[in-house]
Amino acid sequence: MVEEPQVISAQNPAMGVDGLNAAQQAAVVHGDGPLLVIAGAGTGKTTVIARRIAHLITGKQARPDQILALTFTEKAAAEMERRVDLLVPYGFTDTWISTFHAFGDRVLREHALEIGLSPDFRLLTEPEQVIFFQEHLFELPLDYFRPLGNPMKHVQALLKLFSRAKDEDVGPDQYAAFAEELVCRAAAATPDDQALAERAQRETEIARIYRQYQELMAREGKLDFGDLMMRTLSLLREHPLALQQLQARFRYILVDEFQDTNYAQFQIVKLLAAAHRNVTVVGDDDQSIFKFRGASISNILGFRRDFPETKTVVLTENYRSTPGILDAAYRLIQHNNPDRLEYQEGVDKRLRSCNGDGPTVDSMVFQTYLEEADWVAERIEEMMETKACAPGDIAILVRRNSDADPFLRALNMKGIRWSFSGARGLYDREEIRLTISFLRLLADPYDSLSLFHLAGSEIYGVPATDLTLCNAHARRKHRSLYEVLRDLTRQPGALPELSAVSPEGIAAATALLDDVHRYLNKATREATGRILYEFLMEQPGYGKRLVQSNSSRDHQRVGNLAAFFGLVQRFGEVAPQDRVAGFVPYLTTLIEAGEDPPVANEETTEGAVAVLTLHKAKGLEYEAVFLAGLVEKRFPSIDRKEAIPLPDELINETLPTGDFHLQEERRLFYVGITRAKRYLFLTRARDYGTKREWKRSRFLAETLALPKEEEERPWHTTPEAAIGRGAPPPQIEVGPGVRADAPLTLSHYQIDDYLTCPLKYKYVHLLRVPVLREHTIVYGAALHRAVQAYNTRRIQGQTMPLEDLIHTFEAHWVNEGFISREHEERRLQEGREALARFHVYAGPRQPPAAVEKRFRFEVDGDLVTGFLDRVDEREGELIITDYKSSSVRDQKAADKDARESRQLALYALAYRESVGRVPDRVELHFLTPGGVVVGQAVKKDKDLQAAIDRVREAAAGIRAGLFPATPSQWDCGFCAFRAICPATVWVGERQG
Repeated sequence: MVEEPQVISAQNPAMGVDGLNAAQQAAVVHGDGPLLVIAGAGTGKTTVIARRIAHLITGKQARPDQILALTFTEKAAAEMERRVDLLVPYGFTDTWISTFHAFGDRVLREHALEIGLSPDFRLLTEPEQVIFFQEHLFELPLDYFRPLGNPMKHVQALLKLFSRAKDEDVGPDQYAAFAEELVCRAAAATPDDQALAERAQRETEIARIYRQYQELMAREGKLDFGDLMMRTLSLLREHPLALQQLQARFRYILVDEFQDTNYAQFQIVKLLAAAHRNVTVVGDDDQSIFKFRGASISNILGFRRDFPETKTVVLTENYRSTPGILDAAYRLIQHNNPDRLEYQEGVDKRLRSCNGDGPTVDSMVFQTYLEEADWVAERIEEMMETKACAPGDIAILVRRNSDADPFLRALNMKGIRWSFSGARGLYDREEIRLTISFLRLLADPYDSLSLFHLAGSEIYGVPATDLTLCNAHARRKHRSLYEVLRDLTRQPGALPELSAVSPEGIAAATALLDDVHRYLNKATREATGRILYEFLMEQPGYGKRLVQSNSSRDHQRVGNLAAFFGLVQRFGEVAPQDRVAGFVPYLTTLIEAGEDPPVANEETTEGAVAVLTLHKAKGLEYEAVFLAGLVEKRFPSIDRKEAIPLPDELINETLPTGDFHLQEERRLFYVGITRAKRYLFLTRARDYGTKREWKRSRFLAETLALPKEEEERPWHTTPEAAIGRGAPPPQIEVGPGVRADAPLTLSHYQIDDYLTCPLKYKYVHLLRVPVLREHTIVYGAALHRAVQAYNTRRIQGQTMPLEDLIHTFEAHWVNEGFISREHEERRLQEGREALARFHVYAGPRQPPAAVEKRFRFEVDGDLVTGFLDRVDEREGELIITDYKSSSVRDQKAADKDARESRQLALYALAYRESVGRVPDRVELHFLTPGGVVVGQAVKKDKDLQAAIDRVREAAAGIRAGLFPATPSQWDCGFCAFRAICPATVWVGERQG
């Protein structure tokens, strides 16, 4: 028999002694046992979670490392971590606050050997899965799903199916058993049931493909995101010792956005909490909007079935919106009954505003979508002029990325700054299109489209008239543009038809072809990243010009180039032969598979109108919200079924009784409404560029209680405004910068970079300028990862054979930045020898007390963070160790480096700030082929004060926006930016 739920709800805004209302306080101070917090929009959900974590720690109910908090996005995890930091004394906050996937990744790497998995497994993105599938297409048992006319037709649909199966905790064995059952049913059926026979054949083939796909992935040490959850579940179910260790480690478990968990994730939570049942889940079924990612709303709807002793707390005091907005949202969401917690649990979820009355919800209809966009831009301009809202407090929410375009154009026409937050768009940016054109041209010089694009760009600037003449001539003569430009530049008078081409055009085309020929010669010998770096930063130096510009728009372009550069480096880590000729088809396949990363964060959302999709708006709030495009078949959107759906028989979640697609769309609409604090505008048009008239969204009628018959008259723009759309938009300069009152988060490397050269800090940490990997960095990083894996194994009570240590080193090796192949081989061998010496040295020593121990502490409101490589407690002494891959000559030099190490001084300060004790000793362990050389030092109060002074000095300069170059012959000689820094040449001249 299910117990009646214990429910606490705050009907009045009376605040508790800790600044929380009664319901929030009840959730925070809840003791042991399961807790369900139903947290409506704007009710302080994140505050409650952070306060509960802090309460468990400061109340001595749990140590930080005994708490596991899980959420869904890196941004949400970072925000939760930041809030906990503000509540808990700074120090070694070992609370696991992470996404579900990051948690699975960490657990699997720690327990990889127990489940036959390499600790160095590689996680594939969705487009990379498509490439993997394509590479093994004819190794997989496809027949029905591999039509020879289009062998790739079903690849993405099959991968989507496998992902859904993993969300539902359905592995290859379960799928095969289901398929076998279908075969038996088909055999027992009448011969006339051809549909059942065909279905049995299809599902049998799918089961075989699924099994073979998983085996191939395992063989090559690869996992996808679904595997992170399914493999973690397998570990917990099949290895009782690992389950027992994790249950003992995590005494309290908290899950944020519980309505967005999938079935497999909830099974992980249940297993981890089975021993103590101290699980707190926080969520709102009315905000479950990620069904397309596998979210199972039945988890929150049925939580009490699995935990009948659950205490329920309902948060209904809304600190965000006005009563009118909340009433409109409540009217809408009632249409999802009876598949709601409020209906099923008998609780009151109606949100009650803690704010005063505000303006009524405004609804507008327009004849065309251009008029809709014009009105929104005009209304925003008016709000800005009257000081009703600052630009950064305004948002335009759209259903799809493509719906944003007319609004962005309208804002441009008004000269209003905006930032667009979509999930895609990097490949559409002009700087990336130019970069891709350059690489495609090196893979195929006869690619006329890429050459035309590059020639007419700001990089080379071939005059448009000249370029058009050459391109038209190439088409008439059935030749490539490359051949025409080559002949024109070699013998300008040899082509009479092109006598009108200007000398400037010929000079620009010559520069272009000179660069193409130079890089064609290099492209067969050098890695893709090196070729791209030289093109961007050296010759012709397009990226270098952007870096040296004072325009923040150019700086955002640098960020986009850095994001693309990361994609190139990722290819270099996995490609057997990293060359442009291999990267271009790889990139083409990625794009065809749907890869399109988001643009770089502009760091300019403050002071700019936010334009974003409703899914991206989750968790945000704005003073004024424009919810646009509210017509049927756009919102709610058309339900597009999966090409190969997961069979109903294999779905473990409990499906709702109503139309789940329509319910999800309604919840998405609800999320959009509840982002608004004071002003809410609901807009639509009758004409979206098609012949038919678009009908009003049913959600609009439900929200505003409108009559069935439309009575609204459309708003029309003036003829002058319509003509004005064709005018060039004003130039909008977006300001950068660190807010003067914003706390900084600094690491040792950021502090050191700034104090070495503020301009270097700007290049590395603000602009994120792409850099080539130096061979010393590659060597040091691989060595460090190997030693870290060794120490982690030791702290778990296990040993690590030398061959595993060497394998880990080699698995993290990147063949980039070396002078030659011989140089790389010698460094590899040097690393193997250094690790062999380390293995002999470290074997007899006792295991460390901590490895990669994270710290945080505050200096004047700024946060200093980092990781300690190793902490030892030996015979009453506390020792902090840092590993170095650089060579030292002797013991005297090692001790000197340890004494003078500013990094170790900062680490000693971190330990003192965390636990009130200065380490007895700090050590530098130099890993050399000749053996481990240990430098030792004692950090005194003056060293710690010097570390504090360095933090303050760096923070003051960064906050003030001071980034001058401070050149020196030594520092510039080792700087990765010496090729683009305007001060480098000056240093050389001065010294010479």
